[in-house]
Amino acid sequence: MMTNINVLTPVQIEHLSSLRYINAIDEHMRIVAGVKVLDNAGQYDNSVLLVLDIFIDDNHIDTMSFNLHNYAYEEIVALAQGIRNNDYILRAVDTALAGDNE
Repeated sequence: MMTNINVLTPVQIEHLSSLRYINAIDEHMRIVAGVKVLDNAGQYDNSVLLVLDIFIDDNHIDTMSFNLHNYAYEEIVALAQGIRNNDYILRAVDTALAGDNE
């Protein structure tokens, strides 16, 4: 039988689904990170989305999501808490916002 060390338990899924982290990026931008565990996640397949609500000066500007397929519970929490330190996500946010301004 195949097992996956990154399978989320029901308790972890419930906890992840309730998380909301406010990440202050600079004096104007805030990114609220949440986690959505998709209903179609199979027993050996973590289908998880990191959902980011982007605010500038308290105005909701955009929503983005990133697939965290088979990330471990601890990795998901750390990523949601540390958006400010994740260059990949910050570049994606900058690119998306630059596209909105054109």
